[in-house]
Amino acid sequence: MSLPPRRTAAASLAALPAGSHLVSSPGMGAPTTVLAALGEVSAGKHWTLDSGLLLDYPFLPAVIHGALAYRTWHVMPPVRDLVASGLVEYVPARASRLASMLRRWRPDAAIVRVSPPDAAGYCSLGASVSYGQAALDVARHRIGEVDPAVPRTCGDSLVHVSVFDSLVESETPVPEYRASRPSAVSSTIADTILELLPHSPTLQIGIGGVPEALVRRLKDVDLGELRFVGMATDEMVDLFEAGRLRAGDVVPAPAVLSPDMMGGTRLLEFSDGNPAIGMYPSAVSHDPVALSRIPRFVSINTAIEIDLLGNVNSEVIHGRQISGTGGSLDYVETATRSAGGLRIVAVPSTSSDGSISRIVRSLSSVTIPRTMVDVIVTEYGSARLEGLSATERAEALVNIAHPGHRAALSAELAV
Repeated sequence: MSLPPRRTAAASLAALPAGSHLVSSPGMGAPTTVLAALGEVSAGKHWTLDSGLLLDYPFLPAVIHGALAYRTWHVMPPVRDLVASGLVEYVPARASRLASMLRRWRPDAAIVRVSPPDAAGYCSLGASVSYGQAALDVARHRIGEVDPAVPRTCGDSLVHVSVFDSLVESETPVPEYRASRPSAVSSTIADTILELLPHSPTLQIGIGGVPEALVRRLKDVDLGELRFVGMATDEMVDLFEAGRLRAGDVVPAPAVLSPDMMGGTRLLEFSDGNPAIGMYPSAVSHDPVALSRIPRFVSINTAIEIDLLGNVNSEVIHGRQISGTGGSLDYVETATRSAGGLRIVAVPSTSSDGSISRIVRSLSSVTIPRTMVDVIVTEYGSARLEGLSATERAEALVNIAHPGHRAALSAELAV
């Protein structure tokens, strides 16, 4: 079996013509060695880089100095100011649509982080398979950053080494995501969510203090047969060890079905060759039609603010894009179709200093419409919205707002 040539990151990128459009795999699968080199050699190339959520941005100096154009469909803290200033462009996109979007773009180059090839020549995309294979399928040039620390994950994560035009030895560690420590508020909200969950649910959680606190609390309760779809986290390893997730639930119906991991070394090592964690592309892991066949699917999303009708904004604050749509709408749609499904949005009642209510009169941006929300949860309780009139919805939401803001919100109802 002949292997693609091994080159330095700079030499691999040198094969790309001026004006090239590049796509990088995200999160823990980001090829950070190649991305760092991209920032160093992009001057005068007029290249454009696209990606989803990144945990490290070694190329940003080149973006700031105008040597590299960058676009993203998931805005993380390091690029928020650059998006606001226009130096970085935001691309609205649902996770389930990424593959079709890439097919339409037909990027010039795809850059992914992979494990070394096995005896049959197959590499694993490891911790991130969301759109990496889709990018490789349509790109004209393919660069693989090879890292022995990338786990050989089960599900649909394999790519043959022959697809690559060049291989680069990784010189940077796998990016890691560090979960926040649960606060008293997030723990209280998590406890309320636990009271709402059906027996034997399949749960979808996102990034943030509330969903992370919820996963930690699941160790202490018995909800029957528990499964997850969506992001895989370090805390899920604890659930396997506590017997809350079953090691016998394996692909194609694994205990955890995920497009991307968000964790550290412990999760990487646990997932290596483990069929109870199935890594699948977003075309599978975010497909509302297929996933809706799962009964009691519960989507649990967070928000920046919620208006008095139940519309949800989880992307924009004061006109600034601070996040992305991601898979939230896909999973809300899944829960809508699922027998016994439930759509929960959880949010602290105020900003961290208590000065700004997260329940507001109206929104400037809607991520999840009011007709696709069952329950809103704050640290002051839950409001079940489906079936309520507009006035009843507003009253229910005022009742779970922070007490210091309820009078002002009630006054809005009288206007």
